[in-house]
Amino acid sequence: MLSEVIKEVKKLYYKEVISKSKNKMKTTWNIIPKETSKLTNENNIKSLRICDHIVYNQITIANEHNNYFLNIAGNISNKRMYEKEEASQLQHLFKCFNQPFKDISWPYTSAKEINKIIDSLKDKNSSGYDEILTKVIKISKPFIISPLINICNKMLAQGIYPERLKFSLIKPIYKSGDKSSPSNYRPVSLLPVFLKFSKKLYTKDFFFII
Repeated sequence: MLSEVIKEVKKLYYKEVISKSKNKMKTTWNIIPKETSKLTNENNIKSLRICDHIVYNQITIANEHNNYFLNIAGNISNKRMYEKEEASQLQHLFKCFNQPFKDISWPYTSAKEINKIIDSLKDKNSSGYDEILTKVIKISKPFIISPLINICNKMLAQGIYPERLKFSLIKPIYKSGDKSSPSNYRPVSLLPVFLKFSKKLYTKDFFFII
């Protein structure tokens, strides 16, 4: 059901893009490779050197980048002694807040607020693992605003953040040097647009203590 809705929204989006374009033919031919997965990407990594061997398998390359980025983060944390810093920060918090907090209540969101948050999202051509663009969300706003209000209010009332919104797409971006070396790439996290949406909702200063 959701996939069918996304397809219809995409049709409306592309129809609007083509109708506003000065060169409709060129715009149409730019859309086709996006939908047929034939769009070339300069950041595609065709090969990687692993243990002095050149590897071409995409799954192996992805796993090697994943392991490298994880190990680098671990090494940095060891060098900077984050464990000691974290312990000192916790001690500071215990000194400042020696009494338990009162219950916190979140008022329900409204169509006006959801509408404002959607309009504030930046238009980008990148997307998370769900492949949903911000532009699609804005165009489909009249059709999805009611379900969004319901979902957001349930999140606020139950205090539960959906697991699927915690996922991100990690993409290695080439910096400089030997392209076959994992150390010459930096990781970029591509977040689902709904995660950005919910973050704006949660960071609003509208909670009160009861």
